[in-house]
Amino acid sequence: MDFLKTLTIGGRRGRITSVAGLIAGIGEGAAYLAQGSSFSYIRARSGTMGPRLMQDAAFGRGMERCKWEGFAAAAGDLLLIAEGDLRPHGPVPAAVWPALYRAVLDTQPIPEHRAGQGWDDRLSDFARRLEAHLAAPPGRIEDIADHSANVIMDYAPVDDTIRELDRPMVTNNVKFRFIDHVDALRRRTDLPALAAALRDWEAA
Repeated sequence: MDFLKTLTIGGRRGRITSVAGLIAGIGEGAAYLAQGSSFSYIRARSGTMGPRLMQDAAFGRGMERCKWEGFAAAAGDLLLIAEGDLRPHGPVPAAVWPALYRAVLDTQPIPEHRAGQGWDDRLSDFARRLEAHLAAPPGRIEDIADHSANVIMDYAPVDDTIRELDRPMVTNNVKFRFIDHVDALRRRTDLPALAAALRDWEAA
């Protein structure tokens, strides 16, 4: 399933001032980053063999796992970046962020390879990362995005030797993609209004 096509891409045209807008924006961004990063890597690595590989069922399942795991990782990373951006605009309760992460994941059906398992491990991992993130100054985009890059490479359907050789190249590519995307996302976001909306959401 091409999960990127299931998202409301048109929502990216509007300003992000509400909780619903943030959830949609993070979900769209995570899908865009995960799918773009994984496919660009496989196209570069496979060259002219790419179309034939995509027709292989086992390889296709591997790509689906890579995209979905990348989606979950990128969603968490984008939320941590958003938290850092919002921090100067008044306190947003810490409990808001795991709830937002779950809401973003819930915008999509559970992928086939996680049937019966759900996202519990990713939710727990996000909670641990959030605790460390909140205890420190806001992190740089490229440092936070290192997590997504490693998840994408961990799940990329390639030989382990190739995986480790290519990891630095893919990591840099993912970080550049994050920087560009976050820059666009920031231009769309009304930070004071969004911070107020998140505080109201938590209070409700």
